[in-house]
Amino acid sequence: MAFTMPAWKNAERTAIGLTLLLMAMSAFAQTGGFGVSELDIRVEDQLVLADARIDYALSTTAAEALENGVALVIVQRLRLQTARWWWGDAVVVSQQRRYRLQYHAISRRYVLTRLESGESRSYRSLDALLLRLGRIQAWPVVRLDRLDEGEDYRLRLDTGLEVDELPRLLRMVAWINPDWRLRSEPRYRELSP
Repeated sequence: MAFTMPAWKNAERTAIGLTLLLMAMSAFAQTGGFGVSELDIRVEDQLVLADARIDYALSTTAAEALENGVALVIVQRLRLQTARWWWGDAVVVSQQRRYRLQYHAISRRYVLTRLESGESRSYRSLDALLLRLGRIQAWPVVRLDRLDEGEDYRLRLDTGLEVDELPRLLRMVAWINPDWRLRSEPRYRELSP
């Protein structure tokens, strides 16, 4: 009996390891993703404004976590850059907007909260919330007098799920599970004042 116990412990560890590996690999089948489909620049009253449309699609795992009470934080990053030939692009303006998505089981409503201001709105469906989150209108970027005339600038917008804002135990799983890597590729728009 003493000789079979260590072998049994190794078999249990192997089974647990294989189960975790299969769970991680099954995440590839559950797709979701973010994408910036439009980015436009306009000038009003000497102020550069950005308008954009972002397509948000949560993975099955992230949507289930949201419906089970886990709050998700999504960040939208906007940067105005100017190119340098000798080093990386110089950042003129860097801004971000952070939003928390929650599901309230009692009212059966999804709540979108802008973390900087605390402003929140509720929606009947997750699709309606994601549609509203994906519409950016008149995001103030910079005043025209702060830009050098004749210089070429490039506006960059991207978005992503903040994995570091998840609960600690879920965060550890999210770091290795590709189903939680919800990020968009950056979208660029040229600006010449």
